[in-house]
Amino acid sequence: MKQRIRKMNRILKVQERLKQEAELKVSLLEREVAELRTAQEMIIHSMNDHETLHGLFVDVAAKRLQALSTQEGHAEKAKVAQKAIALDKAMQTKRTEKMLTNLKSQDRRETEKKDLTSILELLVKGASASFP
Repeated sequence: MKQRIRKMNRILKVQERLKQEAELKVSLLEREVAELRTAQEMIIHSMNDHETLHGLFVDVAAKRLQALSTQEGHAEKAKVAQKAIALDKAMQTKRTEKMLTNLKSQDRRETEKKDLTSILELLVKGASASFP
């Protein structure tokens, strides 16, 4: 039983690490989406600014804006998929924690039963030893 508990502890540590990595990927994707949106806003702001060369580079800016929008769409899809993966990893970790808790309580109950049996055997031996 102790060996199963040690194995389950190791599995739990691995699953917690996988969960952390999945959450890190989600945060990196969220940061990427935010940076892409900021870049888009900057381009839109520069296109609306009437002081900068009055629309000489509108085509280039529009193409760049479209490319950023496409990248943002891909990053958003990846973020949604990664959130699902992170949720799955979190659920796996919770299930493993529950299994480990159940194993520990089962081990504790078995130990208590053995201890109680030992105490009862000592009491029975002690009682029979005092009577001829």
